[in-house]
Amino acid sequence: MNTILARSGNYFDTYFSSINVRKIELIILRVAVFSFLLHLALIFLGNNFLFFENFQHSYLKAIYTPFSFILLYEVFLLVIIIPKSISEFVGKQFEVITLITLRSFFHDIAELDLKNFINIFNPDFISLMYDLCAALVMLSLTILYYKIYQNNGKSDTVNELNNFINIKKMVSLGMIVILLLLSISSFYKWIIEMLIALQTDKIFPNSNAVFYSDFFSIMIFVDVLLLIISFTYHFSFFTIFRNASFIITTILIRMSLTIGKPMNYIIILIGFLFSIITFYLFGLRKKIGK
Repeated sequence: MNTILARSGNYFDTYFSSINVRKIELIILRVAVFSFLLHLALIFLGNNFLFFENFQHSYLKAIYTPFSFILLYEVFLLVIIIPKSISEFVGKQFEVITLITLRSFFHDIAELDLKNFINIFNPDFISLMYDLCAALVMLSLTILYYKIYQNNGKSDTVNELNNFINIKKMVSLGMIVILLLLSISSFYKWIIEMLIALQTDKIFPNSNAVFYSDFFSIMIFVDVLLLIISFTYHFSFFTIFRNASFIITTILIRMSLTIGKPMNYIIILIGFLFSIITFYLFGLRKKIGK
């Protein structure tokens, strides 16, 4: 078993070295640029030629497309950060859901008539304000979380045994495969639903529900698996509570992806605050030596 774990760790270190991760980043950024230009071209055709009328939209809609690829890269980073630290892993989840919130703004604003919608009582205007305010609060809480993490001395990365780190690398490798398969299947499903929506003038599918809800559902079970495995190396009530709070946050994030505004943001912020307060108290306990 130790040989398998060591081999998995070596594979992870080889394939996801900083150089290779940078190469993947550049590939995704190039795809994002290409998709942005392609989307702009399709909108231009839709706005000027009757044959392409199904692609008629505001040019602002094109911003949503490259941002989706950037967000996908953040999800990739979330997966490969698993072996480093459970605390960093949770912080990256904060970053991902914050970027999803920003992407919602780009999606929604492209659907609006900018000349007529600016009215404090307009539900569409209020929806955009929810996106912006929620994103700012999430950014602030993410910064606070990392500040607490630094003050706690990043101790959870120091005391872990090599076997547990290799287990997390093996889990990360498995999640990479799942992420790839889920991306392909979700993209196919989204294309089919988009074509149906274009032909029938129905509402476009919610991309968060298509991919990210499934992804975070899987992440819940990954969190639980790592929590249980960690008990074999270190069993403590306080550590259990801290890690359980992280799982609760992941569950709340998953719930928020299929709930309407503003309740989805309220649920996310509750999840953020629960992890942050727990993490702060966990660090405080260590400082007083209890």
